[in-house]
Amino acid sequence: MPNFFTTDIHQSDMYNHVTSALEPDDICKSCSFKSKTTGKGRQQPVWRDPPGGQKYYPSYNVAPGSHTPVLISSQHYQGELDTITERVIQPMRWGLVPSWHKGDPTNVGYETNNCRAEGMLEKKTYKVPLEKGRRCVVLADGFYEWKRDQGKKQPYFIYSPQETWIKKENSDLEVKNESIDPDQNFNVKEVKHEEETEVTERKLLMMAGVFDVWHPPDNSAPVYSYSVITVESSPVMSWIHHRMPAILTNDAEIDEWINFAEVPLRGAVQNIRPTLSLQMHPVTTAMGNSRYKSPDCVQPVDLKKPKAPVNSLMKNWLSQPKKEQNDHGLSSPTKSQTKSNSSPMRPSPTKQSKSSNLMMNWLQKGNREPDEDNDSPAKKIKTCDD
Repeated sequence: MPNFFTTDIHQSDMYNHVTSALEPDDICKSCSFKSKTTGKGRQQPVWRDPPGGQKYYPSYNVAPGSHTPVLISSQHYQGELDTITERVIQPMRWGLVPSWHKGDPTNVGYETNNCRAEGMLEKKTYKVPLEKGRRCVVLADGFYEWKRDQGKKQPYFIYSPQETWIKKENSDLEVKNESIDPDQNFNVKEVKHEEETEVTERKLLMMAGVFDVWHPPDNSAPVYSYSVITVESSPVMSWIHHRMPAILTNDAEIDEWINFAEVPLRGAVQNIRPTLSLQMHPVTTAMGNSRYKSPDCVQPVDLKKPKAPVNSLMKNWLSQPKKEQNDHGLSSPTKSQTKSNSSPMRPSPTKQSKSSNLMMNWLQKGNREPDEDNDSPAKKIKTCDD
C-alpha cells in the first residue's frame, strides 16, 4: 500500500493524524542518500524492526500511539551497523515516552505527540534526549490538518510537491527475413522509436523529530518513541493552521539533523524553521475518525459539490465506542481533538490539481489494512506545550 503517515492535526498545537501507507522497501527507496564513507554513490537506509515484536502497519489514517517509520543515524546502535550503513529506518511509537518516566509508558500524563521548537531546549522532556543526540527524521506521505471557518471544519491533506519527468525509451530491434531461401541468414535491423512515459518520484515529508528510549523495570524490550517538532506556520500553511511541522527540505539538512556525532545541537537547530515547499487539497471529513482507513482519506474533494450521504451502517460502526489500544494491545489514554486556527478560505492554485493527481497515482498502489487502531474521534486535549 502506499505509505501514508497521515497526521490529523486536531490539537491546539498541531496535527494528530498522518498518512504512512508505503511498504518498508518503498520507504527505503524514497530515502536514498549519497554515502560519505563508502564512495559507492547513492545508498538506501537499512530497515530495522522495533524491538519486542512491535510492528509498523501502513495506513491512510495513522493516529498517535501507532508505530511509524523514523530515520536515524546508525551511530545510535553503538557500532553494530556502522560498517553496513550510515542511516537506519526504525519504526517508533508516536508520542514520546521520556527515558526517566515511571509507570505505564502509555500514560505519560501529558501530550508528547508534538514538540514546540520554541521550548525544546528548555523542557526536560525534550532537552534531555536532544542533549544525548537523539535527533530523528519522521517519515510520512503527508499529514492532515483541519481548517475552521465560520463554525465549520474541513480537513486538508498536506504533502511534499511531487516531482515528475518524462522518461524516453527507444532502440528496439526488429528481425526481418528478406529472402525466401531458408539457408539465408536473418537480417537484424535496429528500429528507432521513442516512447514517452510520465514518471513520478515518490517524495516523502521529512519532518524533524526528537526520540527517546524507555527501558521497562522488568528488563523487557525497550520502547522507542518520538515527537514531531513544530514551528510557526509559513504563509503557505498559516491560512489553515498557525503551526506546522519543521520540515527538512534536502539531504544536507537531513544529514545535519541526524548526524549528532559531527554536528552539535546548536548548529543543527538552524534547520528548524518554517518552509514553503508544501502542497495541499481538501479531503473527506470521514478521516476525522481514525477507524476510517479507506484510500479516499487522501483523495481530493470538491468543496462546491454537495456532500454524499453517509452509509448508515458505516456511520453506526464508526460511532460505536471502542476501547483504545496501542500496538502492544495495552490501553492508552484518549487522544483529543483541538481547535484549528481560523482565517479566510484561500482558493487552491490551479497547478495543485495536477500535483494531487500525481500523488494519487502512487498512493493507489494497494492497501493493507493495519492491525492497529488508535481510535476515537479526537477531542480537545491538554498539552504541555500550550
